Amino acid sequence: PAREIMRRLQKQLPSYRIKWVSAAQFHLTFFFFGDVDVQVIPSLIKRLQNAVSQIPFFTYSLGEPGIFRDRSGPRVLWLGIVAPAALHELRKAVDHAVAPLGFRPDSNAFHPHITLGRFLPGQKMTPSLYNILTETKSHQTSPLYSAKHLILFKSELFPAGPRYTPLTRLDMNFQPPNS
Repeated sequence: PAREIMRRLQKQLPSYRIKWVSAAQFHLTFFFFGDVDVQVIPSLIKRLQNAVSQIPFFTYSLGEPGIFRDRSGPRVLWLGIVAPAALHELRKAVDHAVAPLGFRPDSNAFHPHITLGRFLPGQKMTPSLYNILTETKSHQTSPLYSAKHLILFKSELFPAGPRYTPLTRLDMNFQPPNS
Protein backbone atom coordinates (compact mmCIF):
# COMPACT_ATOMS: atom_id res chain seq x y z
CA PRO A 1 0.00 0.00 0.00
CA ALA A 2 2.77 2.57 0.70
CA ARG A 3 4.17 2.04 -2.81
CA GLU A 4 0.69 2.34 -4.30
CA ILE A 5 0.03 5.56 -2.42
CA MET A 6 3.39 6.97 -3.51
CA ARG A 7 2.69 6.05 -7.17
CA ARG A 8 -0.72 7.72 -6.97
CA LEU A 9 0.80 10.86 -5.48
CA GLN A 10 3.56 10.90 -8.12
CA LYS A 11 0.88 10.94 -10.82
CA GLN A 12 -1.12 13.63 -9.03
CA LEU A 13 1.82 15.92 -8.23
CA PRO A 14 3.78 16.19 -11.51
CA SER A 15 4.15 19.96 -11.22
CA TYR A 16 5.93 19.70 -7.85
CA ARG A 17 9.66 19.13 -7.73
CA ILE A 18 9.94 16.22 -5.31
CA LYS A 19 12.86 13.87 -4.75
CA TRP A 20 11.01 10.60 -4.24
CA VAL A 21 12.32 7.97 -1.84
CA SER A 22 12.95 4.51 -3.26
CA ALA A 23 10.43 2.04 -1.85
CA ALA A 24 13.38 -0.14 -0.82
CA GLN A 25 14.41 2.69 1.55
CA PHE A 26 11.02 3.01 3.29
CA HIS A 27 11.39 2.94 7.06
CA LEU A 28 10.13 4.50 10.25
CA THR A 29 12.86 6.55 11.94
CA PHE A 30 12.37 5.78 15.58
CA PHE A 31 15.36 7.65 16.96
CA PHE A 32 18.10 9.47 15.07
CA PHE A 33 21.40 9.17 16.92
CA GLY A 34 23.60 11.25 14.63
CA ASP A 35 27.34 10.60 14.70
CA VAL A 36 28.09 7.87 17.23
CA ASP A 37 31.55 6.99 18.54
CA VAL A 38 32.21 3.40 17.44
CA GLN A 39 33.23 2.51 21.02
CA VAL A 40 29.72 3.45 22.27
CA ILE A 41 27.90 1.14 19.85
CA PRO A 42 28.15 -2.09 21.94
CA SER A 43 26.70 -0.29 25.01
CA LEU A 44 24.04 1.33 22.85
CA ILE A 45 22.99 -2.04 21.38
CA LYS A 46 22.87 -3.66 24.83
CA ARG A 47 20.74 -0.87 26.31
CA LEU A 48 18.42 -0.87 23.29
CA GLN A 49 17.97 -4.66 23.34
CA ASN A 50 17.14 -4.57 27.06
CA ALA A 51 14.50 -1.88 26.46
CA VAL A 52 13.01 -3.31 23.27
CA SER A 53 12.74 -6.86 24.68
CA GLN A 54 10.38 -5.58 27.39
CA ILE A 55 7.78 -4.32 24.89
CA PRO A 56 5.32 -6.83 23.42
CA PHE A 57 5.07 -6.97 19.66
CA PHE A 58 2.06 -5.18 18.20
CA THR A 59 0.24 -4.44 14.98
CA TYR A 60 -0.09 -1.14 13.16
CA SER A 61 -1.48 0.16 9.91
CA LEU A 62 -0.63 2.89 7.45
CA GLY A 63 -2.39 6.17 7.99
CA GLU A 64 -2.91 9.30 5.96
CA PRO A 65 -0.40 11.23 3.89
CA GLY A 66 0.77 14.59 5.15
CA ILE A 67 3.42 17.25 4.83
CA PHE A 68 6.04 18.67 7.15
CA ARG A 69 6.68 22.26 6.25
CA ASP A 70 8.45 25.35 7.45
CA ARG A 71 8.02 29.06 6.73
CA SER A 72 9.42 28.67 3.24
CA GLY A 73 7.00 25.94 2.16
CA PRO A 74 6.59 22.15 2.09
CA ARG A 75 9.66 20.10 3.01
CA VAL A 76 8.67 16.42 3.42
CA LEU A 77 5.80 14.37 2.00
CA TRP A 78 5.05 11.48 4.34
CA LEU A 79 2.67 8.64 5.05
CA GLY A 80 1.53 8.40 8.65
CA ILE A 81 1.54 5.30 10.82
CA VAL A 82 -1.59 4.55 12.85
CA ALA A 83 0.24 4.09 16.10
CA PRO A 84 -1.11 2.00 18.95
CA ALA A 85 -0.13 2.89 22.49
CA ALA A 86 2.58 0.20 22.37
CA LEU A 87 4.48 2.12 19.70
CA HIS A 88 4.61 5.19 21.92
CA GLU A 89 5.61 3.01 24.90
CA LEU A 90 8.43 1.62 22.79
CA ARG A 91 9.58 5.12 21.90
CA LYS A 92 9.59 6.12 25.58
CA ALA A 93 11.53 2.97 26.49
CA VAL A 94 14.14 3.73 23.82
CA ASP A 95 14.42 7.37 24.95
CA HIS A 96 14.93 6.25 28.55
CA ALA A 97 17.46 3.53 27.62
CA VAL A 98 19.75 5.78 25.59
CA ALA A 99 19.64 8.88 27.80
CA PRO A 100 22.47 7.65 30.10
CA LEU A 101 24.70 7.46 27.02
CA GLY A 102 24.06 11.13 26.32
CA PHE A 103 21.47 10.75 23.54
CA ARG A 104 18.48 13.06 23.66
CA PRO A 105 15.30 12.67 21.63
CA ASP A 106 14.36 15.21 18.99
CA SER A 107 12.66 18.22 20.57
CA ASN A 108 9.74 17.85 18.13
CA ALA A 109 6.88 15.57 19.10
CA PHE A 110 7.23 12.00 17.85
CA HIS A 111 5.15 11.67 14.69
CA PRO A 112 5.51 8.14 13.30
CA HIS A 113 5.68 8.21 9.50
CA ILE A 114 7.34 6.89 6.37
CA THR A 115 9.00 9.55 4.21
CA LEU A 116 7.74 9.31 0.63
CA GLY A 117 9.63 12.28 -0.78
CA ARG A 118 11.35 15.59 -0.13
CA PHE A 119 10.24 18.79 -1.79
CA LEU A 120 13.03 20.66 -3.50
CA PRO A 121 13.46 24.28 -2.32
CA GLY A 122 11.15 27.01 -3.61
CA GLN A 123 7.88 25.04 -3.56
CA LYS A 124 4.71 26.61 -2.18
CA MET A 125 1.74 25.17 -0.38
CA THR A 126 -1.27 25.47 -2.67
CA PRO A 127 -4.97 24.61 -2.42
CA SER A 128 -4.46 21.92 -5.07
CA LEU A 129 -1.80 20.24 -2.91
CA TYR A 130 -4.20 20.18 0.06
CA ASN A 131 -6.96 18.83 -2.19
CA ILE A 132 -4.77 16.00 -3.50
CA LEU A 133 -3.79 14.96 0.04
CA THR A 134 -7.42 15.11 1.19
CA GLU A 135 -8.53 13.01 -1.78
CA THR A 136 -5.80 10.44 -1.11
CA LYS A 137 -6.87 10.23 2.53
CA SER A 138 -10.46 9.42 1.62
CA HIS A 139 -9.51 6.57 -0.77
CA GLN A 140 -7.13 4.70 1.46
CA THR A 141 -7.33 1.44 3.38
CA SER A 142 -4.41 -0.41 4.90
CA PRO A 143 -3.82 -3.96 6.08
CA LEU A 144 -2.37 -4.60 9.52
CA TYR A 145 1.38 -5.09 9.83
CA SER A 146 3.26 -6.73 12.71
CA ALA A 147 6.00 -4.83 14.53
CA LYS A 148 8.25 -7.51 16.00
CA HIS A 149 11.66 -5.85 16.07
CA LEU A 150 13.65 -2.68 15.53
CA ILE A 151 16.74 -2.52 13.36
CA LEU A 152 19.63 -0.26 14.26
CA PHE A 153 20.99 1.20 11.02
CA LYS A 154 24.13 3.06 10.15
CA SER A 155 23.04 5.94 7.91
CA GLU A 156 25.47 7.48 5.45
CA LEU A 157 24.63 10.38 3.14
CA PHE A 158 25.84 10.37 -0.45
CA PRO A 159 25.00 12.60 -3.43
CA ALA A 160 22.86 9.79 -4.88
CA GLY A 161 20.96 9.50 -1.59
CA PRO A 162 21.33 7.87 1.81
CA ARG A 163 22.68 4.37 2.34
CA TYR A 164 21.33 2.40 5.30
CA THR A 165 23.42 -0.49 6.62
CA PRO A 166 21.81 -2.70 9.28
CA LEU A 167 23.98 -3.09 12.38
CA THR A 168 21.72 -5.30 14.50
CA ARG A 169 18.15 -6.47 14.91
CA LEU A 170 16.51 -5.81 18.28
CA ASP A 171 13.71 -8.29 18.98
CA MET A 172 10.61 -7.31 20.88
CA ASN A 173 8.87 -9.51 23.47
CA PHE A 174 7.01 -12.27 21.60
CA GLN A 175 4.68 -13.04 24.48
CA PRO A 176 1.17 -11.99 23.51
CA PRO A 177 -0.35 -9.35 25.81
CA ASN A 178 -2.29 -10.69 28.83
CA SER A 179 -0.83 -14.19 28.55
